[in-house]
Amino acid sequence: MLSLIVAVDKNFGIGKDNKMPWHHKEDLMYFKKITLNKTVVMGRKTFESIVVSLGKPLPSRNNVVLSRGNFTFNNIEVINDITKYTNNHQDEEIFIIGGKTIYDLVINQVDRMYITFVDEEYDCDTFFSKVDFTKFRKIKETVSNKLTFTVFERVKI
Repeated sequence: MLSLIVAVDKNFGIGKDNKMPWHHKEDLMYFKKITLNKTVVMGRKTFESIVVSLGKPLPSRNNVVLSRGNFTFNNIEVINDITKYTNNHQDEEIFIIGGKTIYDLVINQVDRMYITFVDEEYDCDTFFSKVDFTKFRKIKETVSNKLTFTVFERVKI
């Protein structure tokens, strides 16, 4: 199953200068809970920003980088075709965790979306993909402070 996880502000902003423009501990804990011990696929810039921030790849996850270039990093799998990768890993939930280019690439393929809606506006220069929400149904929603944790599942036709 191909899923994505993202946090967006009121304008669907997701980033500024290749960083998240907010810091909500509760959302970071949610991200960790959902993705722990799973495969997380991200673009090179997202991977590099995580390594700069944490000093290492995301712990307790299978970090995979989707890249068109010759990117390498110790003990990190680099792929250039997400469809081929998901076809070879159909028995697991694979999480797309960003950035924008990768979200745009998979938005019409994902089976599930974990979206945290942040009830604030931020100065963002990067925005989440356009989503046709009529193709999804909300299966879970939890509101906590200024955060709404929502899970959408693609409607099977």
